[in-house]
Amino acid sequence: MSTRQIAYVAVLAALYVVVGQVVRFIPNPMVPGAIIALNMVVVVIAGILLGPAAGALVGLIGTGVNGFFTPAGNLFERWAVIPHTIMGLTAGLAGRRAFLGALTIIVGHVLNILVFVQVGLLPLNDVTKALFIYGLAFETLVDIIVILLAVPLLRPLLKGAAWAR
Repeated sequence: MSTRQIAYVAVLAALYVVVGQVVRFIPNPMVPGAIIALNMVVVVIAGILLGPAAGALVGLIGTGVNGFFTPAGNLFERWAVIPHTIMGLTAGLAGRRAFLGALTIIVGHVLNILVFVQVGLLPLNDVTKALFIYGLAFETLVDIIVILLAVPLLRPLLKGAAWAR
């Protein structure tokens, strides 16, 4: 990775942490104790614009660092490191296709749910409740809209970088 690529990854990982800290004060109606996962969009945007390695790194570093800033009792962000890393990787594999990349937010949500159920943070019974399903659909739609609005706005900023997509 070039110095410029590392700088972009660092900036996007920092943005992930900042967004994560801001949204942690918004209660999640689906999963009490968890945050609205709007910071996941940063990982997907990194993957779409910078490629699979950058997307995975932003997911890994951003989620890992954000986990240190969450209250000790909140384990959701700490368990989301691997799902968000995989989500960033898959967003990068989608290539330049912003819509396909945006749909990889679903990968992150599904992996988060699977991990949270597996480690006992999210009771399986809660996943089948209407509030959870509606909340997940709404949050996923908001994430996709934000990604589809942000990618065309950010892509010109990277035009000068030969490695950017």
